[in-house]
Amino acid sequence: MSIFSVNSFSDDTRNVSFGLGTDQGGFGWKYTVNDRESRLYGSLGLYTYSSSNGFNLGYGLGWESLVGSSRNNTLGIFLGSVSGEGRNEERTSYHGAALTYNYYFKGFTKSNYVIGADLKYGISSNSHSYFKENISQVSVKVAYQW
Repeated sequence: MSIFSVNSFSDDTRNVSFGLGTDQGGFGWKYTVNDRESRLYGSLGLYTYSSSNGFNLGYGLGWESLVGSSRNNTLGIFLGSVSGEGRNEERTSYHGAALTYNYYFKGFTKSNYVIGADLKYGISSNSHSYFKENISQVSVKVAYQW
């Protein structure tokens, strides 16, 4: 069986998801390793693309833990690229941290839809006057997890 097949993630010890959100690396993938009550993850995705600027990659590492009596709600922290922006011939990535909340419709280790939100702070990688020196934002997440 291929390590990347969808069925290889069905044992509840690891998951992969694809979607849009800070902890997804922007528009991208998230790979998680699960414990009974928490998980560690890495993500890789895209924040922006233009033909003149190329790609702004999103990436990072995070941890989330179950909260409450159901196995549907998690709170966590994400460290890495939290946003990206392109203007004219310039681009920047914002690196920092995010506090995350996720709701897993069928449980946090099961194949299902995920929605969430985060509060993030990042510092610009480009000092050009087009870009803010730092950002503080709230954003939403939509993903599907296998």
